[in-house]
Amino acid sequence: MTGTHRQRGMSILQGKDDVFLDLKQKFWNTYKSGLMYWPFVQLINFSLIPVHWRTAYTGLCGFLWATFLCFSQQCGDGTLKSVFIILRGKEAGADDRPPEK
Repeated sequence: MTGTHRQRGMSILQGKDDVFLDLKQKFWNTYKSGLMYWPFVQLINFSLIPVHWRTAYTGLCGFLWATFLCFSQQCGDGTLKSVFIILRGKEAGADDRPPEK
């Protein structure tokens, strides 16, 4: 098997040498963020959202999570804190970004 066949996902398109680098750097941060996000989403879903709106609500929350994952892939570190740092920086007009590892 050649090196190009071992590459997976977006790493092929981005031409990265170490295809598992993002996984090594961001997995645990992203996993912990998901553990903070999804139980809260489902608590609201089953306690406050009417039955006929639950699918739409969960779809919206899934869209927000996918947006966070895309952001994290590009310039975040897998934590929700990095999102707030970027948003605060854009509001102030600065382009502060968390350092990429």
